[in-house]
Amino acid sequence: MAKAPSLKDVAKAAGVSVATISRLLNGSLVLPNDTRTRIETAIRELGYVPNPMPGG
Repeated sequence: MAKAPSLKDVAKAAGVSVATISRLLNGSLVLPNDTRTRIETAIRELGYVPNPMPGG
């Protein structure tokens, strides 16, 4: 079974930091549309699913 993509994988694919993606996903950051689109595309293409458990 393949390893699920991590936030780090998404960040690398989107060309942004892990912190940027984390803050976008938790609603504490507003980004330009092109950056948001790159992140959303990377999430979709990699099949990233956020872990619902804090610290997990």
